[in-house]
Amino acid sequence: MNGASWRAAVLLVALVALLLTGCGGTPQPSPTPILPPPSAELPPRSVGGVVTASGEVVAAQEAQMGFIVAGQVSKVGVQLGEEVEQGQVLVSQEAGSLEAGVAQAEAAAEAARAQLAEVESGPRPEELAAAQAAYDGALAQYRKLEAGPSDEELRIALAALRKAEAALVQAQAAYDEIAWMEEVGEMPQTLALQLATLDYESALANYELVTGGPSPDDLAVAWASVESAKAALDALRAGASAEQLTAARAAVAQAEAGLEVARASLRHATLTAPFAGIVADLDVSPGQIVMPGQVVLTLADLTQLQVETTDLSERDVSEVDVGQQATVYVEALSVDVPGRVARISPLPSTLGGDVVYAVVIALDELPEGLRLRMSVEVEIATE
Repeated sequence: MNGASWRAAVLLVALVALLLTGCGGTPQPSPTPILPPPSAELPPRSVGGVVTASGEVVAAQEAQMGFIVAGQVSKVGVQLGEEVEQGQVLVSQEAGSLEAGVAQAEAAAEAARAQLAEVESGPRPEELAAAQAAYDGALAQYRKLEAGPSDEELRIALAALRKAEAALVQAQAAYDEIAWMEEVGEMPQTLALQLATLDYESALANYELVTGGPSPDDLAVAWASVESAKAALDALRAGASAEQLTAARAAVAQAEAGLEVARASLRHATLTAPFAGIVADLDVSPGQIVMPGQVVLTLADLTQLQVETTDLSERDVSEVDVGQQATVYVEALSVDVPGRVARISPLPSTLGGDVVYAVVIALDELPEGLRLRMSVEVEIATE
């Protein structure tokens, strides 16, 4: 077989094999395409100049209330769903320690004010008189000490010494008469001699003190008393310094600030209704310990209801502006309610992995039967 014949035979075999495959061979399965997972993001809901979103009915005025200090709840004066008036007491804390704190702060503030008044008014006449008397007395005592004893003081000291000496001689003579006795220690003459000896030693020490004159140390101590009394008198006469006035006024300001804090803490131990409304949520009971900032009650004004969207995507919010007309379909009532965009939240939240913005719709009318938290569908005309 030449080369041309060989190639022709190969082609013929290949053609037969192809025909057999097409007629009776097993078909090969075609590959299944791999689709990407569905996105968790919400699809855009803007169609033909209208943005749609789901939402719920909310109160235009709502307050989440709690205490500013930790404490035990003493009284819960309302029930869930109860209507309340503005200023009505809702929940109270135990206030015994807070009341004591106010009383203590009031006393501190009053003392600071009295001190400031005293500093500003200057010394009272009786204070000046007392300071003058103290100075005069200290000076007189120093001069007397410096001058030494008078003749009269010398005569008195000498007479006392001689009297004690005579008594001692007499007691010694009486003791000598019984000194030979075995029970001499128990005899009254022995005790009399001891007392006479002590009296003599005391009289002698006093005489030596009077006749010896003051020591340099005695004079120094006496003069220091004079200078101290003089400084106190001069300070009273000069009145308060600028620094003393500033310090006294600062003490008053600090005490009054502490009083205001104590009074505020006492006021906040009682939660009162800031407006008339209904208790929409109540999460507290008597005896419970509550912490600062813990929400224990939610108050809502049901006379002013509005709608807030819950799933308006970030891809649609750019088309929404305040003032745009909106139609709200209330599912539970099967009614459409006209309204307008009143507010667009500047802060986003997340829903199912998508970024959403809350848009508030002010309703032009409130249909009968509209209730808080009802589900709605919102259509906002963006063109």
